[in-house]
Amino acid sequence: MSNKHQIDTYEKLALGASFFLEESFKYLDSALKYEFASILFSKSLENLEPSKEDEKIFDKITLPETTIGLLQSEIPEVISESTAKIMSDAWDNAQIRAEKEKHKFGLDHQIDSIEILGHLNNLGFFMETIINRHLLFLNQSKIIDDFSYSRISMSRIMERIIYIFKDELNTNKIQLNEIQNLFRLRNKTVHFTPDNAKALKPKISELIKIWNQCSKLIKELEKEENFNEINFSEQIIYYSLKIQEKWNSKEGR
Repeated sequence: MSNKHQIDTYEKLALGASFFLEESFKYLDSALKYEFASILFSKSLENLEPSKEDEKIFDKITLPETTIGLLQSEIPEVISESTAKIMSDAWDNAQIRAEKEKHKFGLDHQIDSIEILGHLNNLGFFMETIINRHLLFLNQSKIIDDFSYSRISMSRIMERIIYIFKDELNTNKIQLNEIQNLFRLRNKTVHFTPDNAKALKPKISELIKIWNQCSKLIKELEKEENFNEINFSEQIIYYSLKIQEKWNSKEGR
């Protein structure tokens, strides 16, 4: 097993971890940008009144009453071209403003944008890559034998993490509640059922706790590995602070 993977394997895993981590926060930034644009869009339309032409269209429309009926029907124009143009321009303007202006979401803000899937998936992939690389390190350091390595590597991610941190867990040196939450949320994205699609709305405060615990666990691995490379525990804190600085209210921290 030791001869099968050389330094290039560690380098490739490190590159993969860096990629997943960066992508995860790109998706989160995009999700919050979309939600800010939606707020701006709603505000810009607060005083928009339907025109007489819109009212005439409303009076003539008959839509199916059931969800399936709506999905199977060809929906007619429900607003006039002039109103549609106003709304389209308002949305375009909201997206432009969301790129340039600042907005602070509260800690209890629930992220509903579909791009939260990208953050949770990639953050989960990041942690899994870090754990897989550490298991390889343990095997090549003769801390775990080839048979154990093969068996553990095939187990579920939380089982791998519990195995690595069994001593720390026994002494209450670390906690895994937020890590469990991360993979619970990621499983909702992997199994994107109707119920999961509706329920997947993590709070900003929830994500901050996950980032902090991920950093603490990785720091423990880095102490043991002592690799001469960038510290992923510091990287995740760097990205999390940048996103909080841009989007999160300081109140309640």
